Amino acid sequence: MTFSKSTLSVIVSALVILALINFNIYQQEQQLANGEIVVFELAPVDPRSLMQGDYMALNYQIANKISQATHLENDLENYDGLFVVTLNQHKLAQFDDLYQGQTLLPNQHIIQYRVRSGRVKLASNAFFFEEGRAQEFANAKYGEFRVNPAGKMLLSNMLDKDFKRI
Repeated sequence: MTFSKSTLSVIVSALVILALINFNIYQQEQQLANGEIVVFELAPVDPRSLMQGDYMALNYQIANKISQATHLENDLENYDGLFVVTLNQHKLAQFDDLYQGQTLLPNQHIIQYRVRSGRVKLASNAFFFEEGRAQEFANAKYGEFRVNPAGKMLLSNMLDKDFKRI
């Protein structure tokens, strides 16, 4: 069986794309398994998302502090940055400062953030869950993330007021 040049090119391209997708999935699985646990307090959001489907909209208290530190109130510029947090005994993140290359203390971590249309965004603005569990997740107070050394976060769990996984 022989392939034309264009057919071979399509096959090779498809294999490269599949390899890249699988490598990205592998990296995220490793981060979920081995990343540092960091917890962020949730800020109130529109509760209708719990009624619309099996997900909840997320916002974080710390985003307000980042916004104040970067003076973003009416800025429509889009960019990415890093900030520094200190973790307490529950691994709850407390905002310290924007990261500008300073040396970190042992209990400090850098975290990535994005600014889009003048709003600070962290890793995820929604959490999807199994059908029929909306009432359980309505009690969520914290989001638990796995963070890699570069500050990239992946949402792993929702926690209640006592820091227990829901």
